[in-house]
Amino acid sequence: MRVALLAGIAAGTLIALQTAIISAFGERLPAFVLATWVHVGGLVFALGAVALTRTDLQFAAVRAAPWGLLAGVAGVLLITGIAVAVGGLGLASTLALVTAVQLLVGFGLETTGIVGRAVALDPVRIIGATLIVVGVYVVVGRGPAAA
Repeated sequence: MRVALLAGIAAGTLIALQTAIISAFGERLPAFVLATWVHVGGLVFALGAVALTRTDLQFAAVRAAPWGLLAGVAGVLLITGIAVAVGGLGLASTLALVTAVQLLVGFGLETTGIVGRAVALDPVRIIGATLIVVGVYVVVGRGPAAA
């Protein structure tokens, strides 16, 4: 569990850094062009990591489950959405909104079992989600630069 917690903290940090980079880079490029270049950078990094670890690309596994490539499409749309949202909402408000939506969609996917084992919603998780949504309303409702 400790490794999972550290991985989650690292992922959250990387999402914030990535969003800040997208914000700055997005001032120079249209949203879909930005998403393309961001993913080219990710592809180069990933191919380098595959080469350094001497791992093969496992084409058979991809052929067996090609729907997994839809995650790349979702990534392009995510980057595009973030680029547009940061311009109108600001960095912190965008991160707050995206985080809340991720949580709510995650609860929906978990409780229905769409992506694996179904996990029941309990009152404590509902209260926690409600607090996050209220917090997002407070953050986003003030706009990108509260006076």
